[in-house]
Amino acid sequence: MVIDTQKSIITYIYNLLTTDESLKATMGGTVRLYLTWAISDAVFPYLVHRLDITANDFYPERDATYYLDIWSDSPDADEILAIRKRIIELLDELEFTTDEAERARFTLQTDFFITQKEPGIWHYAFMFGLRYFRIAEIDAINSR
Repeated sequence: MVIDTQKSIITYIYNLLTTDESLKATMGGTVRLYLTWAISDAVFPYLVHRLDITANDFYPERDATYYLDIWSDSPDADEILAIRKRIIELLDELEFTTDEAERARFTLQTDFFITQKEPGIWHYAFMFGLRYFRIAEIDAINSR
């Protein structure tokens, strides 16, 4: 069954992050990962992610930016930095294929702390570049 390319990529990443035993242990037993915005009163720590896809001249290929934010409520930065370390191990230079996206590859572009007003609330942001070939959408375009 063909699904949307963005949904395919987001689902792949969701499954990768939420089933990783090391990341689960670092996050207290459960990886809570939300799309675009966390639920009200989300339990810390948690992750929020989104994907911004850009068209380019070579229509089978797409460039995208994958954003991932870590939120933590902790007296120091140790928890968020441990989560950061594991996310980089999992995602930086990751290559994968789904039914809809072929030869997808992540590269870490930037990562940084975002200052919060509340003491003990930590926010860390990632921006990954992503390049992939869109299989299902190309088949649909070529069959017109």
